[in-house]
Amino acid sequence: METYQLPNSLDLFSKERISFTDAERQTATAKAILERLPQQPGLILADEVGMGKTFVALAVAISVYLKTRQPVVIMIPANLVNKWPNDFKTFKNSCIRNEEEREKLRCEVAKRPEEFFKLLDDDENSRCAIIFLTHGALARNLGDGWVKLAIIQKALYRRWETEKLYRSLHRYAGVLVEMQNLEKKLPDGNIWEELLKRDPREWRKMLIRKKVFEN
Repeated sequence: METYQLPNSLDLFSKERISFTDAERQTATAKAILERLPQQPGLILADEVGMGKTFVALAVAISVYLKTRQPVVIMIPANLVNKWPNDFKTFKNSCIRNEEEREKLRCEVAKRPEEFFKLLDDDENSRCAIIFLTHGALARNLGDGWVKLAIIQKALYRRWETEKLYRSLHRYAGVLVEMQNLEKKLPDGNIWEELLKRDPREWRKMLIRKKVFEN
């Protein structure tokens, strides 16, 4: 079973920011949450204003990220889109003692679904530690045709008669993802079928080879 621990490089005590007693309480809370996460799908952290809930949440998120090296998603109200990244910057500078590690930790905000999916798809060397996803972001219409195509491909993965579905879909895929201009550059009617059969990570190389994109 996956276990999480507060890393040695993370210290919630900061003379300029918080008392030692409060830091001890926040540290104990973060450790308790990390111990319970593998057994519980979620926990509720409820306390009065000014008790350090934000820093406890960030301590838990960073601990999980440093263990898994996968981005941790924090959903935030749209009106706090600037506050949470600023709090993360303060947290990072105050609580991460390892300078090299501190420099590598970064966050990003996703206000639209395609922004969110792209951040999740970043490789290990460039991905952020925390993604702040605004409420309602995934309910907005997708504007990126390539993300739409990748979602369609995933939805059809291992479906009954997938190959037949791909062959049928290529006739109107351009309209579905609103990229009819690609068909003008590549009049070959099988381009969509070829894309759907390939891993999305290979699409760019294929289109460069076909001189649709520049390297």
